[in-house]
Amino acid sequence: MTNRFLHNLFCKFALGAAILGAGTSCTMIEDDVKDCPTGLYVRFVYDYNTQRADMFRDHVGHVKLYVYDENGRKVAERSVSNDGGSAPLTQYGYSIHFDPSELAPGRYRLQAVAMQKDWDKALDTPGAKYRRTDVSASGDLFVHLDHAQQPLAGTNHHPVAHAGAPMDTLWHTLKVMADDPRDGRGVPDVHRTKAPFSVYPMEDQYVTVTDNKATYATVSMIRDTKHLDLTLRQMDDPDNIFASDFDVQIIEPNASLAHDNSVTGADSLLYTPYSQWTTRFDENGVTVENGGRTSSPARAVALQRTAHYNVMFNRLMIDTDDARKGAILKITRRQTGKTVALINLTHILSQGRTAYELYNYPPQEYLDREYDYHLDFILKGDAWAYCDIVINVLSWSKRIENIEL
Repeated sequence: MTNRFLHNLFCKFALGAAILGAGTSCTMIEDDVKDCPTGLYVRFVYDYNTQRADMFRDHVGHVKLYVYDENGRKVAERSVSNDGGSAPLTQYGYSIHFDPSELAPGRYRLQAVAMQKDWDKALDTPGAKYRRTDVSASGDLFVHLDHAQQPLAGTNHHPVAHAGAPMDTLWHTLKVMADDPRDGRGVPDVHRTKAPFSVYPMEDQYVTVTDNKATYATVSMIRDTKHLDLTLRQMDDPDNIFASDFDVQIIEPNASLAHDNSVTGADSLLYTPYSQWTTRFDENGVTVENGGRTSSPARAVALQRTAHYNVMFNRLMIDTDDARKGAILKITRRQTGKTVALINLTHILSQGRTAYELYNYPPQEYLDREYDYHLDFILKGDAWAYCDIVINVLSWSKRIENIEL
């Protein structure tokens, strides 16, 4: 007890002398003084969204961090999860610390992935799962989305089984922002994400760890899992539409995400709604009809119905040079098999960026920042007449007409 008291007293005295003589430097203090930070401190930020607010501590419940040396060898890793009464990731500026015994002085590349809850526990819940590859000493991380090994009969599309549950939410590394190694106890602010927003710019992922100094780095995360709220309405016969009348599909070959967060994989995935329902409007109010046509109550004549579908899917990549490439949204009338809508979902969703004219988002940046999309289709018979892209938080919408109708 006495030795520890004397040690702390000496440390405070030495640190005070160092501050008076050399700013916040710790280099004048004896090597065994433990109150001076050394090693690597890694914080996280998720502000790459249309709200431009750091939502990391509100949205993320698990993070896995990998550290590679300049030869590409994995030299360290760390997982942190919110679990029960312990929720470290809800603390603003929470850092993962690697002390000098774990990381020798040198230059390292950082890579992180995150989820809403502990990764292993997420694998035990219903719905499609993201699975990490085992990162060997000389291998990079890949993340794969579960899907059927065999395509749907009569197609080359591999279904993503949702089991009536939303997909897990995945975040990946966008970039790493590091401060120069520093002496002393001063802790820099958590960085905000700034341009350039290149897809995992490799040179921006490195940090330098220096002997007897502290390196602070901020990993900026990008959300790869997207959500679409789709509504169908009838123009000519507004009360004669039910969610069970249509099949809604999103088709895109985006099964895997590489270490640089690029979309890979040859399999064409088939996403379908994890939930759907019909909303009935009549003189008595609003009723949610979860079943098909036979579930319609007879208490009043319906004035209008709307069919609703919720779909989740993996990261979208836009090809600005070829409008024919990208994710496809296909809506089919179930009874007749007739295609009601077949559109390039990537291009139509990217038009929502005009709601944020102040920031002048390029199409891909907008698709990566936005994660909750709303499309409202107005049908005329067995074809769509127009579609509204809706941004609820801004009370904004943009109408796109079907010129082929």
